[in-house]
Amino acid sequence: MYDLLVVSSYPRFSVTRGRETVGVADYTKQTLTALPPSKKILVLSEFIKDEPIKVTEKNITVIRCWQRNYIFLFWQIFNQILKHPCKNVLIEFEMVMFGNPAINILFPKFLSFLKLINKKTIIVLHQVVTDFSEISGHIGQSKTSPINPILSLFAKIFYKFVILFSDKIIVFEQFLKNRLDKNNDKIIVIPHGVEINGAVKEANKNCEIDNLSDRSERADEIKPEGSEDRKNSSISNGNIFTITVFGFIAWYKGTDWIVRTMSNYFTKHPKSKIKLIIAGGPNPNHAHKAYYNDYLIGINNLAKIHPDKITITGFVDESQIKNYYRQSDLIILPYRVGMSSSGPLSIAFTYHKAFLVSEKISPIFQTLDIQNILQKYKTNISDFSFPLKPKNFLNKVISLQKNSQKLTPLQNISQKISQTRSWDNIIKLYLSIIS
Repeated sequence: MYDLLVVSSYPRFSVTRGRETVGVADYTKQTLTALPPSKKILVLSEFIKDEPIKVTEKNITVIRCWQRNYIFLFWQIFNQILKHPCKNVLIEFEMVMFGNPAINILFPKFLSFLKLINKKTIIVLHQVVTDFSEISGHIGQSKTSPINPILSLFAKIFYKFVILFSDKIIVFEQFLKNRLDKNNDKIIVIPHGVEINGAVKEANKNCEIDNLSDRSERADEIKPEGSEDRKNSSISNGNIFTITVFGFIAWYKGTDWIVRTMSNYFTKHPKSKIKLIIAGGPNPNHAHKAYYNDYLIGINNLAKIHPDKITITGFVDESQIKNYYRQSDLIILPYRVGMSSSGPLSIAFTYHKAFLVSEKISPIFQTLDIQNILQKYKTNISDFSFPLKPKNFLNKVISLQKNSQKLTPLQNISQKISQTRSWDNIIKLYLSIIS
């Protein structure tokens, strides 16, 4: 008998972050490995090529039982739930986790079946989108498309049914709860967990593997520029001021905006000591879409104009993540839309890095725990946020480049948030719900 049954995307057994999966997968693994080892957990995840059908990692068993974009995938999941009795069902949900958004039409029906068989169902909503005109570029449509209002209406109905058929809804930030229903006690804010000193619990050793099939070798490690042992920021060397955007390349994250902004700046200021690193590659959930590939081509073409000042790394192996953060002076989040929390920002907190965020994503700092920290340090959100206007953004970056002392308050805030949102603290909130 399992203590917790989890439905989620999940990375290969040997890694926490992989090429085939996005943030929801590694976040799920971090959540589960932070739970007490006495908890017996079953994860029902998607098939991954050349990955074993069943793996046991200490107290966590992973069964790969569903296929993305398969019309009967929820039956595949439900069938496994019937085979493995467990009262508590935790479902991690992201818009395209199960495949094309059309598949999500069946999700509320699946939840209703869980309710009929008396399961306690907890949904973690990694994204909350109720206005599709805001994310039009992310889905390959114009902002004025007549389809957007229809999708927005569907989304609002969808969330109402998800809330109706679940026992608890978890979101990472207060503004996401407000977007759903700020007065609904069923919706709980549990902040995005932060790794301590970059140490994700090791759940990759002593694995018992069933139905073993050949596994592909781990992806080649991408070597960052500079020494792996570099622990101080580049500013301490009086040399290059490195700003980094981390994570999968996406329109809603504003990757193209910052590459275009910095490319134009470097054209006018070829001797600038600023360097931009885009530490990430294509999102595997969108790589098959023509409009997304056109988007990637446009970004790469802009970067090629200044190859010595703009670097796009491609997928960053998890063993190299710490090196990219350590070599960065400033982490940038130029998001066009705030529809989720931010994994890359949480890793910035891990390494106590200074950061700047767009005003569109700044509502994540309105969550109560961070508000208390900002009050303690007498800091306003406007001190580290910027409108998506090149002049405003560049003024802030150049100001920080010229005066390194201004980085210190942002580093202090990062450090404090990392302590407050450490997994040791966050997992207690999960346990209060799933126990």
